[in-house]
Amino acid sequence: MDKISLIDVIKHRISKYKLPIIIGLIVLLSITLVISVKMLEITENPAFCGKNCHIMRPYYDSWRSSSHTTVICVECHYEPGVIGHIKGKINGLMQFYSYETTVEEYNGNLYAKVMDKNCLVCHQDRIFSTNVALNVPFPGVNFSHKNHLLKPNRGIQLTCTSCHSMLVIGMKEHQSVSDPSCGQCHPTIEQNDKGHIVVTTSTCFTCHFRDVPENNSISGCPSCHGPPKEMPRNYTNFNHTSHLSRGADCQTCHTNITTGANDIVAKDKCNSCHYKPERLEKYDDFNFVHTNHVTNNKIACYNCHSDVQHAPKIKENLCANCHKSDHPADWLTTHKSQVLIGKVCSDCHQPKFCSDCHATGKAIKTAK
Repeated sequence: MDKISLIDVIKHRISKYKLPIIIGLIVLLSITLVISVKMLEITENPAFCGKNCHIMRPYYDSWRSSSHTTVICVECHYEPGVIGHIKGKINGLMQFYSYETTVEEYNGNLYAKVMDKNCLVCHQDRIFSTNVALNVPFPGVNFSHKNHLLKPNRGIQLTCTSCHSMLVIGMKEHQSVSDPSCGQCHPTIEQNDKGHIVVTTSTCFTCHFRDVPENNSISGCPSCHGPPKEMPRNYTNFNHTSHLSRGADCQTCHTNITTGANDIVAKDKCNSCHYKPERLEKYDDFNFVHTNHVTNNKIACYNCHSDVQHAPKIKENLCANCHKSDHPADWLTTHKSQVLIGKVCSDCHQPKFCSDCHATGKAIKTAK
């Protein structure tokens, strides 16, 4: 009798129980598929990382309070497409493994790159639309995404995250679009947008004011904002538009346009990321440094540069420099708090300026 091989036995069994085997495989694959989908749903839920991993909690809290709270993390942090999703999942699993197997306090780098194409999935109208209204994304600034993203500026190719910060831990209020210094001229500006993907005004100021004579903007003040419409100074009827129409520029009245714009980035800052001395050989190579940090790796400007403030001051005795005095001889004595000089009170002052004192009996002329 010929020996029956194991392969023949297996083939016989499969042939005999073909239908049950097929049904079993279908059930097994279905269960595997359902479990896989459910696991993807669970692990891609922002709460999975935000609540289970303490180092991710600040990012999770920032996301929850932001305008992107309806967008899950992977839609921004994974590259679009199936390949990008697989790469993101593998990278996430490696980070999870590193976190769970590290005995000491986890010191992994939480830096993540958000690609422009992720942003443009939802915000492509910001770049390609002809709608002028989309060029004004926040109060008081005539901003155009197209002019900043589609072409290099000052030799640097910017990305979405050059202005929209990824790093939100420790984000200070003055780094947001609602910079308190703006309130000096725009008292009605809303203090908001302090959370996830915030616009860092310091980034704007670093580019616009760096290495520019008299700390003026390289594109000129009107390129960002027109004359302030609000009158923040009490009792004055000052009109920026009428003065600008006569040829006055911003530096005629304002001084200390910016602070910190011309700082020198110390080499010591490089050591916070680069541990090998040879990595610092390109320190003085402007194009190499900005291409690899800003364009390729989406590093925010304020990570290297100092925080730049744009809070212009009013020059002392400003109006008296141009306007002759028609006030009484003892005006500076009786009106010590005022240094503005005009021909008629209402030319420079609001109607209530005089009445606040003279119509109430508070201003009493002292006989000599």
